[in-house]
Amino acid sequence: MANPPRLQVSGLPGASAEEAAATTSPARGAEMLNFLHTRLNQKNRVPPLVHSWDFGHDRQDRSTAASSNGASHEVSYEDRLEPLAQISDVKQFWNVFNNFDIGQLRLRDSVHLFHKGVKPVWEDPRNARGGSWTFRVPKHQATEFWKEICMMAIGEQLQEAVEEPGRTTFRDDICGVSLGVRFNSMLVQIWNRDGDHEAGIQKILKTVAEGISEQLKPKEGSFYYKKHNEHAAFGANTSSGEQQTAPSQKGGEQVVGSSGMQSLDGVMKSS
Repeated sequence: MANPPRLQVSGLPGASAEEAAATTSPARGAEMLNFLHTRLNQKNRVPPLVHSWDFGHDRQDRSTAASSNGASHEVSYEDRLEPLAQISDVKQFWNVFNNFDIGQLRLRDSVHLFHKGVKPVWEDPRNARGGSWTFRVPKHQATEFWKEICMMAIGEQLQEAVEEPGRTTFRDDICGVSLGVRFNSMLVQIWNRDGDHEAGIQKILKTVAEGISEQLKPKEGSFYYKKHNEHAAFGANTSSGEQQTAPSQKGGEQVVGSSGMQSLDGVMKSS
């Protein structure tokens, strides 16, 4: 029986190293490992936020300090505010929020989540013509209320409230949000750039009223809007470097709306 034909290869030239590399399966080499690693990183990459944010802690126990001769002196705002983190994606936000217990803040302390580069002071150029909504929140609800307001801020719902596409001369913006500790409550503030933008100001309140959890909805008389330049201390100490952050509302101060605040029901019914 005849043998089957065989392919003779002994006389053929061998493949070069370059040709061999080109025909090697990438699944068996470092190239495929690198490829898979890159694809995995791209898949797991957290989408960035529209704005980057600065998170800081204003510690009132730093308001005075002792000099070398024992005399006390006022500490500047920059020294009192401790930058804690820069936030540019949702993962970074949760890392900060879940590891900072606002329940441990001391009386008169405050924390601020502001657009990158904007200082949480009335006199900052981005804030000087603006104002803020202030919500007085019971302490047992403050953590959840603060969380939801922060999420509205980084998720751009608050920004959408003040958007006015046809306006080009002085655009309104959400500058940031703050939380301050008071004796029996906490003050949560939403700062916007234009204190004369009445429609945007009311839309901010409407956004909060519609977006906040039912059990957290602000009670009538517990919130108000005020322009920064309406505060008596506005600009009073800028020359000395001491700047004013969120107002320290006294217990007997009446909570009123400088912008002609409506009731929550009225705001939610309006367009």
